[in-house]
Amino acid sequence: QIDNGCPARSSAPGRTLFVLTFVIRCLNELNGITFCAFRREDTLAANYTTPRALVMRAVLAVVGVIVLYICCVGIFSPVCGFEFKKPAISPDTDAGKAAYMSEALIQPLDRQLNGFFGWLPNDLFGVPYLIDNKVNFQRGIIYATRSGSDVLSHRIARYGERDTVPAILVDATMKHFAYADNVWGWWYLYSTETQYKRGVEEWREWAAAVGKPDSKQICNMTTDDVVSILNWAFRTMDYCLGILNDESISHFQSDDVIYYIKGVSWVVSNVLDALVDCDKSIRTRGGTENVDECKKRFQMISQFNPILCVAGSNGVGDSFWPNHIASLARHVDVVGNRLSDIRNAMEK
Repeated sequence: QIDNGCPARSSAPGRTLFVLTFVIRCLNELNGITFCAFRREDTLAANYTTPRALVMRAVLAVVGVIVLYICCVGIFSPVCGFEFKKPAISPDTDAGKAAYMSEALIQPLDRQLNGFFGWLPNDLFGVPYLIDNKVNFQRGIIYATRSGSDVLSHRIARYGERDTVPAILVDATMKHFAYADNVWGWWYLYSTETQYKRGVEEWREWAAAVGKPDSKQICNMTTDDVVSILNWAFRTMDYCLGILNDESISHFQSDDVIYYIKGVSWVVSNVLDALVDCDKSIRTRGGTENVDECKKRFQMISQFNPILCVAGSNGVGDSFWPNHIASLARHVDVVGNRLSDIRNAMEK
């Protein structure tokens, strides 16, 4: 998969370096105290084997491992979307449409769950409080996945509003994706990862069953369904724009908001890509220019990764400091306008 040009640098470089410097200084102080306490040459080796010295060394080792883990998460965890990996099947069949739409919805969440550091909002080592950009990025992903799962399951997985939504998708939407994002669980029983992974599996099981002779699962995508999905995409991006337009966002809150919006946008971008592939009339009726501009702006949002996020003069806008909130809001606003044009054209 292609990383859309986003560098895999620290999600919170300043905070990570500050924590690392502070801990190193503390460890140096503790090391100096230990050497002062056992400075005598004739007792140095013996004192290092005492219970007190062993406990001190064990504590320092544990602290060092935790600090190293936090720094690695901050430095090596990318906080940007990836290009939608399209299924091998053709989107012209019902089975192909089911595969495209389900993968578009769950790929961002699946990538986070199966990444090297996994799901971070329920981490036990202080990551949610220190490396919070990646945490908010993942929270944005699960927000859009929940609402998107509800819309897709009601629109494309049944023939009409009177039909029943497949039980497997009801479980995915109302049970597994609805689970809290910060539950560690007991020995991974009922943890956030377990529940979300089960929801991802259920969407794939539904898609795999569509088109099978002995299966009751169907994929029915009409123009009304396409309009409803586009309306969900528009409302979701309008929700993001409302967050960015909040004048009370401070410098310290700006990075959390920016990466939350990036997570939400990744899911919406994937669903739009799949929708355009499944319904070719979106380009002819909604306008190729609108579709291409949407994709361009989504890519810009994905690449938006300031080294230091600030919200300079978020009220008037005449501050010396840049306003990254307003810069991101410009792209989100364009996406919303283009989605609205596409939706309105498809309704006619």
